[in-house]
Amino acid sequence: MNRENSDIKRFSHNIGQNWYHIVLVTKKRGKIFQWKETKNLAYKAFEWVCSRHNIDLFAKEIMEDHVHLFVSCPPDYSVRKFFQILKGGSSFYIRKHYPSLKKYKHLWNRGTMYRSIGSVSSETVKHYIEKSNGWKRTKK
Repeated sequence: MNRENSDIKRFSHNIGQNWYHIVLVTKKRGKIFQWKETKNLAYKAFEWVCSRHNIDLFAKEIMEDHVHLFVSCPPDYSVRKFFQILKGGSSFYIRKHYPSLKKYKHLWNRGTMYRSIGSVSSETVKHYIEKSNGWKRTKK
């Protein structure tokens, strides 16, 4: 992760940080990425999709039957749209460059897994919440 991508992003009408850990599973847990060729193709596919849609890709790991991604989602995308872009774009790229996979109706499983990643630790949040009781409250 480089410094320019790890900071809070500024956009025309908002500021924020949408970091996600995403896991994509192949249909029926098929071991599509067990071969070096398809694994390298998957790496290129996610780099291609993310660069086209202004998605910061901090880390990726391709396993035999699933993929782990650490990404920053632009605020314009809902989580559903974000998954549609990642799954659809990568499926298109992989099938285009490896035609024998076109025989499968779907490359990715229907389900999704994502977890929001914050820039602060759980101890920091706990400390913040515990200390908030001591703050002066404003009168209504």
